[in-house]
Amino acid sequence: MKIFPSEKIELSTKLSNQEVRSILRTYIRPKKIFKFGFKADKENKLFEGYFEQDRFKIQRIIRGRNSFIPQIEGQIQPHTGGTKLIAYLKIQTFVIVFMTFWLGGVSLSFITILVGVIMEDTPLFVIIFPLVMLVFGLGLIQYGFKRERKNSINDLKQILEIPIE
Repeated sequence: MKIFPSEKIELSTKLSNQEVRSILRTYIRPKKIFKFGFKADKENKLFEGYFEQDRFKIQRIIRGRNSFIPQIEGQIQPHTGGTKLIAYLKIQTFVIVFMTFWLGGVSLSFITILVGVIMEDTPLFVIIFPLVMLVFGLGLIQYGFKRERKNSINDLKQILEIPIE
C-alpha cells in the first residue's frame, strides 16, 4: 500500500478527437485562486484547470474544501474507433508535503514514547495517542483520495459519454 495514492487511467470513447476537445473546453474553467462570497456559481463547469494542445491538468469543482481531491494530468490521443484519454490522478504536492511533515512528527512522537515505555519511564497507555493519530492520518489520505477519485472518473465518463460501471 502506498502512503500517498496515485493512479493511471485510460478511458476510450467513440467520440472523435475534435468532439472530445470541444467537450473538455466546455466543461473546464480556468482555476480560480480566490473564491469569495456565499453564492454557488451558476455554471455548468465540472472541472477547473487548463486544456491546451490535447494536454490538460484539471481537478473537479466541489463545494467546500477537500485537500485530497485528485489532480488529473493527462492527454487525449486518437485511438481506433474514437479517442483515448490517458490520465494520472494524484494528490496535490502541497498536501503531500504537509502530510509528510505531520505523519513524520506523529511517527517521531510514537517512537519517543515507545522508547520511554521500553525504558519503563512512560506508562504503556500513552502510546495509544500517537498510534491513533498515525492511523487516522493514513486513513484520511486513503479514504479522501479514493472517494474523490471515483467521483472524478465518473464525471469524466459522463461528459465523454462513456458508460459508468
